[in-house]
Amino acid sequence: MLRIPLSQSRGRMLRAAPHARFSSSLAHPKLATHLRTHTCGDLTASHIDQQVKLCGWAQNIRVLSDTLVFVQLRDAYGSIQLLAEQSKVGDFEKQKRVLEQLNPDTLIGVQGTIVRRPEATVKQDGAGEIELLVDNIEVLNHTESLPFSPYIKEKLPGEDVRLAHRYLDLRRPELQRNIRTRSKATMAIRSFMDENGFVDIETPTLFKSTPEGAREFLVPTRIDPGSCYALPQSPQQFKQMLMAAGFDRYYQIARCFRDEDLRADRQPEFTQVDVEMSFIAKADIQDLMERLIQRVWSEVRGIHVKAPFRHISFTEATNKYGSDKPDTRFGLEIAQVPELSSPADHAIAEILVVPNGANIFSSKELAPLADLIRNSQSNCESRFTSIHKVSRGTVTGLNKATLLARHQAASPAADLSSILASLHVSDGDLLFVSERSSYVTPANTTLGRVRSLAAKMLQAKGELDIPKDAFNFLWVEEFPLFTCEEDDAHGRLSATHHPFTAPVPEDLPLLYTDPTKVHGLHYDLVLNGVELGGGSIRVHDPAVQKYIFKEILKLPQEIQASFNHLVTALGHGCPPHGGIALGLDRLIAILTDSASLRDVIAFPKSANGRDLFMKSPAQATPAQLAEYGIKVIPKTE
Repeated sequence: MLRIPLSQSRGRMLRAAPHARFSSSLAHPKLATHLRTHTCGDLTASHIDQQVKLCGWAQNIRVLSDTLVFVQLRDAYGSIQLLAEQSKVGDFEKQKRVLEQLNPDTLIGVQGTIVRRPEATVKQDGAGEIELLVDNIEVLNHTESLPFSPYIKEKLPGEDVRLAHRYLDLRRPELQRNIRTRSKATMAIRSFMDENGFVDIETPTLFKSTPEGAREFLVPTRIDPGSCYALPQSPQQFKQMLMAAGFDRYYQIARCFRDEDLRADRQPEFTQVDVEMSFIAKADIQDLMERLIQRVWSEVRGIHVKAPFRHISFTEATNKYGSDKPDTRFGLEIAQVPELSSPADHAIAEILVVPNGANIFSSKELAPLADLIRNSQSNCESRFTSIHKVSRGTVTGLNKATLLARHQAASPAADLSSILASLHVSDGDLLFVSERSSYVTPANTTLGRVRSLAAKMLQAKGELDIPKDAFNFLWVEEFPLFTCEEDDAHGRLSATHHPFTAPVPEDLPLLYTDPTKVHGLHYDLVLNGVELGGGSIRVHDPAVQKYIFKEILKLPQEIQASFNHLVTALGHGCPPHGGIALGLDRLIAILTDSASLRDVIAFPKSANGRDLFMKSPAQATPAQLAEYGIKVIPKTE
């Protein structure tokens, strides 16, 4: 390390100014070390005239004159201005030359006295009212030219460049705050769970491949050529085994893995707060989660969250908001129109009214909504959707293909005025009219997507106020236990969530006669249009579980056999149980108001699933492949 004594003459350190005092008792009790007594963020006007030691990165080095040098010192907790004056420093010229040659972000240690800045300077640049009058400076590590500065927001490079130098990107104050917030929230969760009698149990990372829906990461092993472990998509089966083992309150901050296509709210590896309890009803775990959310929001954001949360059925959520994870901070509710519906075709007609939308948006501005509708229709989220404007009591755009026009053609005496009146439609309103299947899978309907995009467009124009500090938590319940895989009532059934969810007790007889009408004891926790987590009361009767596997889901025999361990455990005195998993990454993204999960994970994967910093995944060598008995088959175009 290069030492640069600024208050030194002929190698001897001068004593601190008479008015300065140094006391280790003044140091931050947790962050003080031999090299520093405080952090830059600790210091306030109460430290004036005290001598301190700081460590950090030198920035914005300014030589204002032959006798005056300023340096901005930043660490993970804040920044402070350093001041070196010729009249107060021995061998100033030599030290000035050294300071001038420092690259930005050179790591230095300094010792000096906290002094008050001139009042005029404080008002002029808006900085703090204190600065450090330097007695001694020590270069801890020289810095080469950086690929980018993490502190100049306007000059940040693209995300791929920042991910390739993630250690620099993590110096950004926003990411420092996010990662520290994550730590604080995780500690609040652990403390709460411990206080409520839960046992933190780690489950294996090397699991086996199971048909739980998502694509898995396989891990080959030399034990048996051709055999593979699988990384767990969740600890679901293990935590149910723990209930059978008598650990009636389990939790884990669990790492999970899914080899899926990525987007802003997905990562191939993610973290969830995994919880399971025995001898409970649905209300027990919902009450626990509400109290957990209250604790986290209180400790991290200082916000009191009101409980109990609102409860809403899946049918109401999809009918009224067009989504199984609705944002209820604003209106724009969808209305079903029985007069236009065709029950014989298993069709529902519905209308979304955007008040004054025809006057707010030009035809050009409606193009994104039209594109969204086309894409949604191609994904079978509706059969037909049209856009209409209301002008002078007349609905425009009634060509033959539209639902409204077909209604009038089928019933010449039909008058649209009664329908419009029931929806309180006025001149200048914008209408989105849609027909969809009555068999909705848990997702968005076309009008649900239109509702979300229209709200964003209205908000951008200042026509809709959605408060950022509004936290509308709700439980979405009464999901269908099974979902038709095709767009009719006779398609093959799949588990709406997973095959271990128990049916609502009153629907149990329907399990054997009409399983499409069975509702499950599943519950999703939703916040402002984001699914924070989901859970359910589990099947604990082995006969019911086997029946679901074999007769309803019609799983192949080999797949049923892969669950034998679970069915066997259920038959060995497994208590009634249920649980939930909260997405920790999403929770932190909401707490920190981050647009992407990559902003709340220390070392995330890029949008295409790669670690640009560690350069992974990487090609295995021929020797490694041979050792595991693996042959690579090139992709065919």
